[in-house]
Amino acid sequence: MSWIIKTEITMNSITIKMKYSLILVFAFLFMNAFSQIRNIKVPEVKNTGTQKPDEPDTVLRVSYVNKNVSERKPAYYLNGQFINETVLKTINPKILDDVKIEKKEVEIKGIKYYGQIFIKTKSDYKPILISLNELKAKYTDLKHTKTIFMIDNEIINEDYDKSLVDENYILKISIEKVKNKKERLNFNLVNVMTRTEENIRKSNEIFIRGI
Repeated sequence: MSWIIKTEITMNSITIKMKYSLILVFAFLFMNAFSQIRNIKVPEVKNTGTQKPDEPDTVLRVSYVNKNVSERKPAYYLNGQFINETVLKTINPKILDDVKIEKKEVEIKGIKYYGQIFIKTKSDYKPILISLNELKAKYTDLKHTKTIFMIDNEIINEDYDKSLVDENYILKISIEKVKNKKERLNFNLVNVMTRTEENIRKSNEIFIRGI
């Protein structure tokens, strides 16, 4: 009897170890499929003793976000429709039913995508997809003026005719005119705010000024 119990414990331990091994393997494969930065050597940190622990860092650092960035982007599909990844910024997470990831590379209209992501919404939800330029024409009077779009304060560096958003999940659109004669700047900054809990809470806040 004790031999049987020990055997069952051993088999259970092996099964658990195999599950953990499979999880690690899948995680490793996924990271390899979608990783963008490889073979980067991190310089060794040395304590020179020239700066006190409580001394504030006064060195100004400048970073160029979009400078020479080579990305290995996957192809996105929403309910079977090939979409620009911008639409993911305006999709309500609560209406998602299923998300599947495939490592298979695919080429669409001459562009190579490293993997595919299939997103499916719940059967009772119908997203209304509209491009940012169509959104501007429908809700604003900006017409053909130069425009820079933002979604939740993040600048969109994509083709505005192909950048789709879910109209159902848009809370409000704010427009700011930017003019600077010296720098020869004259454009409109359009910020599309989504219906996140934080944005809804901020829109309902009442500010009282006075003593």
